[in-house]
Amino acid sequence: MGQSNLPTPNSHVEVLYRQTFNTLGGIVAADLTQDNRAGGAGAAQKAANTRLDTKTNKGLLAGSVVAVVGNGLIGAAAGDSTHYDSVVGIVVNDAVGNPYESSSAVASQKVVYMHGTGTCLRTDIYETVNAAGGALGTAYAAGQLLYASVNGLLTNSSGLAIAGAVGSQTVVGVILSAPTAADPYMSLQMKI
Repeated sequence: MGQSNLPTPNSHVEVLYRQTFNTLGGIVAADLTQDNRAGGAGAAQKAANTRLDTKTNKGLLAGSVVAVVGNGLIGAAAGDSTHYDSVVGIVVNDAVGNPYESSSAVASQKVVYMHGTGTCLRTDIYETVNAAGGALGTAYAAGQLLYASVNGLLTNSSGLAIAGAVGSQTVVGVILSAPTAADPYMSLQMKI
């Protein structure tokens, strides 16, 4: 996969091969306002995540895992709660957009997400610590399965709050190339 040609890492997704982009479901206000650095069920994990910083946008981030959260609604997949089995894809762009760029999700109340077995992407947004905010028990490695964390970010089994219940979690994808200190992007192939 090699070195990434993307800008300085911070909430980017590079789509390598895609099956489907979808905007069928609407979003809820929380998808535009959720705090990705503090509060909520995964507060310790959010605060200690080294891939997010004080400039991280609010709302669904590019690389976030989304699920069906209501009738005709798509939202953050809270991997260790009621939406772990309704995961449908990974967000392509930050829902709130970026300054001086289109904020299509805000205007349309829809977020673009990709899905389909065989879709390949690179992202630098994923959990870097376990649910308690400590080190991941298992480092990311090629061939590992990925799931949605309680914060709706990609993680391996050691990043789940209910790590013992991996069998009940939806497998989002498999790592093709693991992130390194030189290249923080993780390449994966989706399985949903």
